[in-house]
Amino acid sequence: MSPEELLDAAWRYAWRPPDRRPPWLWAEEHIKSIPYSPIPAAFRSEHSPWIREPLEAFVDPAIPCVSIMACIQAGKTTVAELGACYIIANMPGPMLWLDQTDEDAKDQSESRLQKLFDECPPVKRLFHRNRHKKKLDAVHFAHGMALWVLGAHNKTNLQRRSIRWVIGDETWRWPKGHMAEAEARVTAFGWLGKRLFVSQGGEEGDDTDKKWKSGDQREWTFVCPHCDIRQPFLWRNVEWNKEAHDGAEWDFSAVKRSTVLLCDNPECRHPFPDTSKARKMLNATGAYVKMNPNASGEVVSFHWNSLCASSWGMLAELYLRAKETAKRGDLTDLKIFYQKRLALSWREDLEDFRADIKASSYQRKQEWGKEGAIGINGEILSAPFERELAAVPLRFLTVDVQLDHFWCLARSWAGNGSSRLLEWRKVHTWEDVEAMQHELGIAGSLVFVDARHTPGTVYKKCGEHGWTALMGDKRAMFQHKGKKGRRINRYYSPRRTVAPGGKPASLFYWSNLSIKDMLARLRLNQDPEKGLTWEIPEDAGDDYLRQLDSERRVKRGDKWLWEQIGKRDNHLWDCEAMQVVAACMLKIIGRESFPQIETEAAEEEPGE
Repeated sequence: MSPEELLDAAWRYAWRPPDRRPPWLWAEEHIKSIPYSPIPAAFRSEHSPWIREPLEAFVDPAIPCVSIMACIQAGKTTVAELGACYIIANMPGPMLWLDQTDEDAKDQSESRLQKLFDECPPVKRLFHRNRHKKKLDAVHFAHGMALWVLGAHNKTNLQRRSIRWVIGDETWRWPKGHMAEAEARVTAFGWLGKRLFVSQGGEEGDDTDKKWKSGDQREWTFVCPHCDIRQPFLWRNVEWNKEAHDGAEWDFSAVKRSTVLLCDNPECRHPFPDTSKARKMLNATGAYVKMNPNASGEVVSFHWNSLCASSWGMLAELYLRAKETAKRGDLTDLKIFYQKRLALSWREDLEDFRADIKASSYQRKQEWGKEGAIGINGEILSAPFERELAAVPLRFLTVDVQLDHFWCLARSWAGNGSSRLLEWRKVHTWEDVEAMQHELGIAGSLVFVDARHTPGTVYKKCGEHGWTALMGDKRAMFQHKGKKGRRINRYYSPRRTVAPGGKPASLFYWSNLSIKDMLARLRLNQDPEKGLTWEIPEDAGDDYLRQLDSERRVKRGDKWLWEQIGKRDNHLWDCEAMQVVAACMLKIIGRESFPQIETEAAEEEPGE
């Protein structure tokens, strides 16, 4: 090419009219391949239509900031990458791309960005042939634009430079405050400065969560073809055949075969099959709806989850496996599911297990034909038995003592270790506790009161009423004397007598870990065919159900313990734990599910 032809080409390029087509439409023409995609091919927005509007918002001069919170493997980073290509070719200005660390940024530049630039002719022609101008952390283009690809953890990277375009990827991993530092880089460009933050879900209240919530919260939706109602893709509407669970484990192939997405309209509830065709049909009607239309306009925020892009059956399996792990006290997999698949900011009470606690067909305070009794000679009687042989019904009242109120729970027990929740209440005086005891016909010796917070007062009241004081302890076992001086381990301590200036009372310590492990197993054992049931009534109430999921089993160092989840009330959970303590002490738990307790009981001295 002659010098005159080169000059003519340069002038034509410099004075060409700007391309103001939507960036996704521009990308369909110019992105010949996405090389790091599992199926490299030319970009087609119809495969992920939910990224069109975020791309348009990113390059809209009237929108200062775009926040995207979306699931993994469904195009959220692609928005930033395609947007960068469009800007380099059509709206050049200094750009700062921020990943978590410098190493992550280097990998992003080498394995994704620069490979994508090579597949986009309008950008490729602006690359300098000089390799020194194409460093991984800084790319200088032929028309003068500079792109820095750096780590957000390094605070130095967030300072010094004046930037027009700031792109933050996976901001949920950034240190607190670094998002604000990055935003400050666009100040010199005034209204031309733009920020795009892209992330999966993080933690509720972190910088990513706050930024997204400050926007108009645009949710990707579809129209049900059967009722014409527009609605989001909601996880609560994913259902599968519950009979795929045999009482012990899930048949995941049956789960996948039966999984459907239901219409959210209660008058429709049409089931959509788990097929690519069904998802394509729903996404063809897709549009964003503002869930926070009164936002200031400074931030436009978008959200989509895996339901628009991935197999619902596959997601159901991931969820159910995470739930099984969570039942054992480890919430890690469940948290990952919410953050990565549903793209939600995690909070400790985002998920509970109320659906896993099956209510039985009875009401609170209803009499139970299987209830056992303590006989006139102190023996445990199983129904049916002659009433004249019974001294008191086999029911316990457990009390969690707070500074100005009490949580009281009564449970009825059968001789084989099965039980039914009888009643629970929040009361405000010791007289209320006593009144509940007498109302439900519970013997004083079967009232168990937590002494952790106010031991002196509890000991005094227990001595006055013949109640028993209990105190949770970190020890896993307690030693008791057996026959011929043998030592026996149990989940509760030997009896201690306390008398703080009044009548003496009995005090027992109990293993917080072992007893709550037992409670966790009991509450999952609700199969009458196995002979041991742990039941709650139909009217147990939301407060009870919430409190029953108030603690989780976690490992701290080399030790396991039960830990309160966030700030959830755990009083009724503690009351249920004390019910298990009482059942262990009377040896009514053990015959079916805890044989080691029965073995220990057989080694006792008579009358112990």
